[in-house]
Amino acid sequence: MNLWARPLGQLAMLAVALFFFSCEDESSTLGYKNPNSKFKVSYVEIPIESSVLLRDSLRTSNYSYSGEPNRFLVGSYIDDVFGQISAAAFTQYYTTLPIVKVSSTSVYDSVTLQLQFDLYHYGSTSATQQTISVYELDDSIRVSNGKYYFNNSEIPHSTVIGSKSFVVDPSKFDEFAKSSEDFDTVITVTLPLDFEFGHRIFNANIRYRDEVDSTFATFRQFVQEFKGIAIKSDVADKVLGISPSPNSRIIIHYHDATQDSLGFIMRFSELLGFSQIKSDRTGTELEPVNNYFVDALQESDKRYIQSGVGILTKLDFSNFYAFTDTVPYVLINSAELTIESVESSLSYAPPSLLSLRVMNDNTNRMKRFSTKNAQDVKDLTAYKQLLRVDVGFPNSPALVDSDSVIFALDRSLSMNYSSTENKYSMGMSLFLQQLASPTEDKTKFRTFLLHPAAENVQGNPDAQSGLKTVNRVVFPKDKIKLKIFYTKPTTAR
Repeated sequence: MNLWARPLGQLAMLAVALFFFSCEDESSTLGYKNPNSKFKVSYVEIPIESSVLLRDSLRTSNYSYSGEPNRFLVGSYIDDVFGQISAAAFTQYYTTLPIVKVSSTSVYDSVTLQLQFDLYHYGSTSATQQTISVYELDDSIRVSNGKYYFNNSEIPHSTVIGSKSFVVDPSKFDEFAKSSEDFDTVITVTLPLDFEFGHRIFNANIRYRDEVDSTFATFRQFVQEFKGIAIKSDVADKVLGISPSPNSRIIIHYHDATQDSLGFIMRFSELLGFSQIKSDRTGTELEPVNNYFVDALQESDKRYIQSGVGILTKLDFSNFYAFTDTVPYVLINSAELTIESVESSLSYAPPSLLSLRVMNDNTNRMKRFSTKNAQDVKDLTAYKQLLRVDVGFPNSPALVDSDSVIFALDRSLSMNYSSTENKYSMGMSLFLQQLASPTEDKTKFRTFLLHPAAENVQGNPDAQSGLKTVNRVVFPKDKIKLKIFYTKPTTAR
């Protein structure tokens, strides 16, 4: 009796499991008849049709919204699949508070630029030499446009004010990023800038000290005279992340009658700045992907996504609706959207998260939510919190823009990547049940966009962003599937 009693609960659970995963038989292998003959559970894999789209303007400006990584991207590399990827940083600078006034005996010495790497890198994993140049901007970064600088934004810059070559070893970046002891290690590069450039800033401080004018102490006046800098690569085989934190700064060096080594700092932190990201796909399979939001590569065997550049994959759920048409009042027990056989390498790690953004079938663009649209308001209620609006809040890891785009979610907000399985997956039971519901008051969304998403992790080099990284992914188009266990009503026997 003891031997029978111990596994009794386990046998009961096994019987239930066998019932739910059976598609045809009424009885389990234990000989117990299906207790409810009005229902049976079946399984189906639904292939999802797809295409490749190119998105226009991705916002790359820093300090626009809380909860997203702030980063400059600088560098370049050549990818056989995605072409040449290059990135440059544009930023304003300003004095720190409290404002330092130089003394009456102060004499200007030099100016240097210090940049702190945030340990993000993409491209070659070899320890190689990189060369950057610094330019003074010919026009200001507009305060009114602070939230609207994009990966394709450009500000004229014609005067080189400094350059330097240095070696970057990505393995060291990774070592520090993963270390529990050296996690606060700061890696910087320092380069001298043009003498006269720094002298002009020093003289503005003197004018402020002598009350000639307040340019140095008034931001709007300061940026009219000192318009900002651009940082670009001359020699590179990787794209690097640079933190706009206090460790990245311009330092004005001077001395006075009593001290030899003095300096005041011009910061980038909390100021306007953005990254320009370019992609030259000439000669690659992606060369035809040139027109914004136009379906491309339908006949290709593969699908592509790249953050920062705007190459995305569109999903068409028409096959799901074709399935539900054959199973009225279907009850979805469990469902998963999966992408398998994802290509990955040390140089080209896939984005860790993909968000499922709702599309407007009429325009082939992402669907924007409007409080003035009665159907939009109704949909957000009808889908029972399974639709959210991307408005830039820190509790929205699917953050991409402040464009009020709608994205779909379920038990998780995004598709997660597994490096051990080379697979993206996302539970979809609740959301697909809502799509299958016969309710007429809500929109039956058909197309969705896989868009790299952002993690709400500040200061983490692995923090992903659909805007401030260049991570890319390639996968077979026939590996995009909905895997569904479902129950359907049957005739009782």
